[in-house]
Amino acid sequence: MEEQKEIRSGRNVYLYYWTIPVLIAFLIINYFSRNIKISALDLNLMISIVSFLFGFMITITFSMLLTRVSSLKEALSIETGRLISMYLLSKNLGKNFYEKIKERIDEYTIKTLRYYTNYEKSREANYGIYEDIKLMEIKTKNQEANANSFLYILGELQPSRERLEAITGRRIEWSIKLSNYILGIILIVLLFLNRGDSFTNLLFIMLSTVIIFIFLIIEDYDDLRIGDYTYNISNSEQIFDLIGKERYYPKYLLNRVKLEKERVYRIGFIDEKTKEEKIFSIQYNPKFNSRISTLARKFRKNELPNTGNT
Repeated sequence: MEEQKEIRSGRNVYLYYWTIPVLIAFLIINYFSRNIKISALDLNLMISIVSFLFGFMITITFSMLLTRVSSLKEALSIETGRLISMYLLSKNLGKNFYEKIKERIDEYTIKTLRYYTNYEKSREANYGIYEDIKLMEIKTKNQEANANSFLYILGELQPSRERLEAITGRRIEWSIKLSNYILGIILIVLLFLNRGDSFTNLLFIMLSTVIIFIFLIIEDYDDLRIGDYTYNISNSEQIFDLIGKERYYPKYLLNRVKLEKERVYRIGFIDEKTKEEKIFSIQYNPKFNSRISTLARKFRKNELPNTGNT
């Protein structure tokens, strides 16, 4: 019976975790401001108006974010499928061509995983595939058919790649964010001014905390920390396994992935001085975290080791 591998599950850290200290802050504010009242304002009417406007803007914002995530998932699936098809077709078009395409796909996948919000970084690896076409071996009708299929898929890959580049580089308009923040802050202020009994005050505290929670969720989605990046990681792992390469992760992604005991991974570190990445093959074992910390410390001190196994 095959021994079951030990799995390490990473923990995602999102901005909305700050909801907890925000809740504590609101509790403190509520305690020290309980005697502040402004009787000249019709607070109930103002709260109703601001709540309507805030809800309207938030609905628009989340609609934009979810549409973007849906488009990203679709584009990532298409891109992964075409890369896999190109790799499989290249096996029948000569050893040299096959090995070159394998390296190109590996390089492309590493670049898109590292620079997920800057997809243009992967252009060179993608365009290099066109240069490798001259290495194709077309001696039989079967190879000719495979070559035609390969070129067709390569051409179809470009719209998907350009679409991903456009979507990952796009953010919510600052004016929409500003409107959300202004309305949210006004609503929080009105809620705290509308004093009542202890239960009402507690309810206002919870509502104010939820508003901050919504703001932080929006930031996480807008910065691609939620949802779609997870799909990109999963698709990249599938490609690395298919082409027989060690799985690659940038260091900052290690807390978001599952690592198997005794398996070797390629971990990317960025040299802050040259802004270049160095990749090390590291086995996941009890010393894994200490080795990661040691390498990170050496990079900060510019004591840069050579790329290789560790």
